[in-house]
Amino acid sequence: MEIRQLRYLVAAIEKGTLSVAADTVFITQPALTRSLQNLEHELGVDLLERLPRGVIPTAAGKLLYQHANLIINEVKKIKADVPLAAEGLVGNLRIGVGALFAQHIVDDIVWQLSTSNDSMSMGITVGFFEDLVHKLVEGSLDVVFSSLPSVNVPEELIVEPLSDLNVSFVSNKDHPLAQKEICEPKDLEAARWVIVDQPHAAAMFSQFFASQGMVTPASLVRTDSLGLILSLLKKGDFISVLPRHLIYQSSEINNLVELKVRGPAITRKFGLIYREDITGRPLLKLFFDGIRKACKDIEAGSY
Repeated sequence: MEIRQLRYLVAAIEKGTLSVAADTVFITQPALTRSLQNLEHELGVDLLERLPRGVIPTAAGKLLYQHANLIINEVKKIKADVPLAAEGLVGNLRIGVGALFAQHIVDDIVWQLSTSNDSMSMGITVGFFEDLVHKLVEGSLDVVFSSLPSVNVPEELIVEPLSDLNVSFVSNKDHPLAQKEICEPKDLEAARWVIVDQPHAAAMFSQFFASQGMVTPASLVRTDSLGLILSLLKKGDFISVLPRHLIYQSSEINNLVELKVRGPAITRKFGLIYREDITGRPLLKLFFDGIRKACKDIEAGSY
């Protein structure tokens, strides 16, 4: 049995006549007829019922038609994938994404890569910095795109800052602090807070109040769920500190607003973290190139 015989059978069944099928596969009708007869002889069954005005498949022909289509499609995939494999563009990319970035930058890059390369598969893990770095070290992730807190990371990891992350105080638009033209640090100290339950986030939070000569607010909810943070903010009693891009993405559905606070601005870096031993992978390079370009566009104001 040969692939070309399966193609001839598919053409004959789909076109309904041997003459049209022969034209479709660019051979003469006698040659197509002989090829199909040889296939029937090899299998020991009739695949086509010959009628005065064409052909229809027998039960055996219908079954082989289904298998033939699968085989033909696999052959096409092999022909497409093998050259890509030689270039290292086939495989699985395991990406860790900071929870605050899952709908910012990364979603566009993932869409671009997945729609431009059918032979690439991606696993996306959304989490917070400490957990993602742990997975990167143990090898279950290839790269992490996240905020970059001022903490030590294992020496075998490369940290590549790409741009600044602007952090803002945020509340529901109906919160009393949202009505103030300027919020004083004392206003924030007395508020009810919900923040990300990660060491670096807690440290940043405490450092802000310490810089103002105040203690960390007593009314404080910590959670590793971004959804819960947004939900509590929506209810109106809580305030939080979040990246500015997240505030504007959520403003329409959650009525979030940025509070104007007297005091120093909070900025952080965000970027890539990865292991040096995998930097030569072509799939990873595609992801890196997309992320780096998007971050440059952000700084240029065109993203």
